[in-house]
Amino acid sequence: MSQYVNINSQLDALKLKEIEQTFYYKIKDNINTVPKITPFKGINTDLLYIKDNKILFIKFMDTTEDLFFILEEELLEVMNEEYESMKLKMTQLNKNISFNYVFIMPYVEIEDTYGFDDFVNSNIIDRNKLEQIDLDRNIMDTYLKEENNEIDLNLLLLDICPEYYILNNRLHLNDRFKKISFYNDEYKYTATMLENSQIENAISINYGNTLFKGGSGSGKTSIMISRAIKLARVYPHHKFLIFTYTKQLRNELREHLDIIYKDNTNLEVHTFSSFIFKLAKKYNLVIDYNMLKNDYEKTFNNLIKQAKNIIKTKSMFKGIFIDEVESFSVNEVDFIREFLYKSKYIFNVFYCESLNISNHLNIFKPAFNNIEFNEEVVLDKNYRQSKELINFTNRFVENSNDYINTLRPNLNKEIFTTTKPILNEGKVVDIVKVSDLDEQLSAILWEIEYFTTKKGLNYSDIAIVYPYNKKKLKSGKTIYFQYLIRKALEEREIPYIYAEDTLTNLSPRNGVTISNIYSIKNLEYKALVFCELEMLYNQTISDKEQDYQINDFVGDLNKIYLAINRATEYLSIITTLNEDGSDLIKLLMDSKKYK
Repeated sequence: MSQYVNINSQLDALKLKEIEQTFYYKIKDNINTVPKITPFKGINTDLLYIKDNKILFIKFMDTTEDLFFILEEELLEVMNEEYESMKLKMTQLNKNISFNYVFIMPYVEIEDTYGFDDFVNSNIIDRNKLEQIDLDRNIMDTYLKEENNEIDLNLLLLDICPEYYILNNRLHLNDRFKKISFYNDEYKYTATMLENSQIENAISINYGNTLFKGGSGSGKTSIMISRAIKLARVYPHHKFLIFTYTKQLRNELREHLDIIYKDNTNLEVHTFSSFIFKLAKKYNLVIDYNMLKNDYEKTFNNLIKQAKNIIKTKSMFKGIFIDEVESFSVNEVDFIREFLYKSKYIFNVFYCESLNISNHLNIFKPAFNNIEFNEEVVLDKNYRQSKELINFTNRFVENSNDYINTLRPNLNKEIFTTTKPILNEGKVVDIVKVSDLDEQLSAILWEIEYFTTKKGLNYSDIAIVYPYNKKKLKSGKTIYFQYLIRKALEEREIPYIYAEDTLTNLSPRNGVTISNIYSIKNLEYKALVFCELEMLYNQTISDKEQDYQINDFVGDLNKIYLAINRATEYLSIITTLNEDGSDLIKLLMDSKKYK
């Protein structure tokens, strides 16, 4: 087993030592391992070694023989104190867990124990002992204590390495570890461990600026929250900050932290506006609440100017993470970066240009040309969708890129990103053509009945998504589509809920979710019905010489991309449009065809 050998970090607590890498290569298949465990504040271990539900914490010491000769007694005392601290904290957890904690010292030979006889014999593996273990790995068993109850052990893992777990994820990819079910405030949650490559990405943390790029479903948010919790645990006396563009994702991440990281004292989650208002309260910035109601944008910008002038020392955070960074303006990102330490900081941004449905979209302007990134990480696996959905989305991605490149061959970039399926299962995507609005509503109801009666889904597994709640037609008439679909559901006595900021992927749901494209942005459903594409304004590009028209067209492609990526298993698209009248529909229809 050679898992975790690709961990690459500049941080001492997360750095993979040479002896550690060698040790990994020799681990047998019947051993489970979890790397870089921080079970308690102030204690950082390199490896949790699990065999037959017996656990062993391991720390690899790269102490040289010369240094050990000088500090021999002092180092033994420090290691013994850490071991005693671990025992005390494990007792305080009250988990009834049997464990051991050993220090591997490959470069020194311990001859004098200085009164720490039991500790040296039971908890230190020096050069001589390590050579014996290399010849016979079964010697490691002598350092293991009693076998633990499997349920207790899994709950312990959730406590001591919460950064490696995802809540309520439909996939269970790391089958070496059990899925954990538990209740919090009378609502049932499940926790599944990240797969090995995700864990490697989560803890391969370097100083400076890092850009993560990947399509929808590639695990950007999971990597981000894992990194943030890991750093908050490794550096309990420093502060860390996560930014999201939507309140919905902010609420979900806060909920995630409340459930899985209960002793959080140094990790905050904000939208840009909630962060500004927090600064305003903390530093007594002047807020005119009447002006805030009448001219929000002007008043908010005034708060930002005040913050820049009044907060002289902005170096507050060791690490800042920005999810959905494609939707942030350059000025917002620049302002956020001012709050980082001046040196040895961690700044990570997570980016997918095709998820940008904000007013900041400009495909002709390079992203982040004001930031020099020390590292760029590409995430290409899809952890959300079934294989056929991914294949359909990838064809839509390729068709859209080809279409834009034929119009602007000098663009020199691909706006949309493909992902790789990790599941073989898949369902065919349906595109349903209807003649008018009434027939479209009937088709939506038919799809819901099909999903519930034929596929065994619950109403809570289904979402109905449309571009806008209402749209004003050229005739001057306004269509209130949300009202129409709500009325149709009520007539069939189908329960429904609205996708609001408070609805997250962790929230209990008691009906079909109805949502416009903006409120569905961070949610996912087993089945999704995407309808009323007629509301999108840019069905075709009337003047292909105009950059702004191409940019607006891409904005609507982004809305489609976002919507179809909310489905995990079933996707139905219902429209009255045909290919000859809509390039958007033509790209979708062409994506149904296998190349």
